[in-house]
Amino acid sequence: MQGGSAVVTRLSVMSTMDLPEPTWSRELRRVRLLSAREAETFALLGAGWSNRSISVRMQVTERTVKAHVARILEKLQVESRLQAGLVALSYRHLNESTVSSEKKAG
Repeated sequence: MQGGSAVVTRLSVMSTMDLPEPTWSRELRRVRLLSAREAETFALLGAGWSNRSISVRMQVTERTVKAHVARILEKLQVESRLQAGLVALSYRHLNESTVSSEKKAG
């Protein structure tokens, strides 16, 4: 307390605001543009795998993985590996929700 009033930080105000979460809808529509190997890299990227781990799993060089990641960023039109990973998580969640809904309906 300063001068009898509570000090409110910008962070505490922001944490209480209803900020919209990114939906990644445009990026999710672009996932279909990925090749099979890029899609495999994309899924592993979304699971938090490193380039080295992806290269071992896919039996390719790290340089090849880096090339896949660069093409993924370009095709999805995102700026970073982190954004691509978030799109991958959204994509996986969307697919899991769809499968779950289909099982309940069937």
